[in-house]
Amino acid sequence: MRIKYLIICAVAALALAGCSSGTVPPFASSSQWSLDGNVVSSVRRGMTINFGGTNPFPMTNLSNGEYALNFIVNDTQFQAYDSNCKKYIASAIHKLPLKVDSLELVLADQYVVFVPVVSTKWMPDFVRQADGSELVVEAQPRRDAKQPEDEIWRNVITDNKHHRILVVDRIVKNGTPLGIMYIIQGDNKKLPFSNTFHYDVTAPRNIQPVGEHMRFLLDITQAAHQSQVNRLTYSDYIHAADSCFMAGDYAGASKQFAMAFCTGEEIAGSHLYNAACAAALAGDHNSAFARLNARLSHDPNWYVDDPAADRDLASLHTDKRWHAYCDTIMARRDRIEAHFDKPLRALLQEIGGRDQEIRYEFLEAYRAPVRDQARIDSLTREMQIVDSINQVAICNILDKHGFVGSDKVGNACAVFWLVIQHAPVELQKKYFNLFEQAAHNGDISLEQVAMMDDRIAMHEGRPQRYGSQIVDGKLYRLLNPDKVDQWRKEMGMSPLDDYLKQMGASR
Repeated sequence: MRIKYLIICAVAALALAGCSSGTVPPFASSSQWSLDGNVVSSVRRGMTINFGGTNPFPMTNLSNGEYALNFIVNDTQFQAYDSNCKKYIASAIHKLPLKVDSLELVLADQYVVFVPVVSTKWMPDFVRQADGSELVVEAQPRRDAKQPEDEIWRNVITDNKHHRILVVDRIVKNGTPLGIMYIIQGDNKKLPFSNTFHYDVTAPRNIQPVGEHMRFLLDITQAAHQSQVNRLTYSDYIHAADSCFMAGDYAGASKQFAMAFCTGEEIAGSHLYNAACAAALAGDHNSAFARLNARLSHDPNWYVDDPAADRDLASLHTDKRWHAYCDTIMARRDRIEAHFDKPLRALLQEIGGRDQEIRYEFLEAYRAPVRDQARIDSLTREMQIVDSINQVAICNILDKHGFVGSDKVGNACAVFWLVIQHAPVELQKKYFNLFEQAAHNGDISLEQVAMMDDRIAMHEGRPQRYGSQIVDGKLYRLLNPDKVDQWRKEMGMSPLDDYLKQMGASR
């Protein structure tokens, strides 16, 4: 008979802290784990836990049935969890002979990773050493409670009341004490899980199959102990996500975005939105809406003019959650735009639309599998005409009104920079001081000013300061290679090597 089981994973630290009886410890502020099939990985911990099997873990629907969760990383999500799930998780945590500091991760209905605090006096019952030898500590007590790097310490706790066995394996990974706790659960119709044992795991007559299963779980711990995870950066994952997206691998892009969000580094709002687009195109509506909601939370004043205009999100339009998202966006738009100069905003949006539309067509033609040089040349000429018309319109506004900020036209003020960045260097120099002031006012980014500064320098034959300009796949020469990253940081830009990797360029 194939043994079915429920596993709870725990991450442990060796210090004493408190958790009041009957309450669930607080959750960590952000997820540190990612899911791929039946493998969870932690860049922070430098390890993977592979639970085997061929079927991916099921998602957990919230009580209202609206969407599913991979991970629970805050108390709000936990409170929306099925009440039986919450009781089950809490009872397992409180049965441990140690105190739990904080929950780190909940994976669907079946797996929980948390950060407990273990007393150094809590000795193991069983030890497996790196050479494969094993010993029962109760028969040969240890004098030193400090765990060696190359050993697995195991404690087994029998819970007769719930007909379950708790198995806690402790390891030292990269110098940090960790623990993995497994629950071997007997059949209980009150529990919200179907994949449990169908006999009393605490009965002596069943000791053989339970023992065999515990041995299998020890192999999982051993593999986790020996595993390694490449410590990629947030920027590495974002670059991989962008590459997958451009290649049409939307599921791969969504996965890379998820990995980026698990690094613990600061998440950019634009990346949350792009990740939602990738998930939507991959058919993963749950992740798409979770990321759109995260984008809304990231910046209370963020919105788009027309949510339905983005074709990448078209698959979400028939989902009942789409209406709630659109209602939120429209309410924000009406609140923020109440005192806008709407005719000027509309004009700027029209200009910006022309600027981007012709460039979108050009890139499509340029990246086509079979290059049509005649079409590329035609689009290049058309782009020059569009740019010339746009520049006249923008210069008229700048000369008459100066830089009109976001308090009057919202995010449409970015069109000023967009058009002048594509203009001749004489116009860039003419309006540069206006853009510097706009950046200090928060209307455009400092990075945009840095890009314009570099472009002016390059057109005048001078070395660039911030390293934003690339010519024929190579970095245009720098003013000071030793200080470039310091200057880039001051302007809110990523390190130069990360930027070059993202652009596929070299020094």
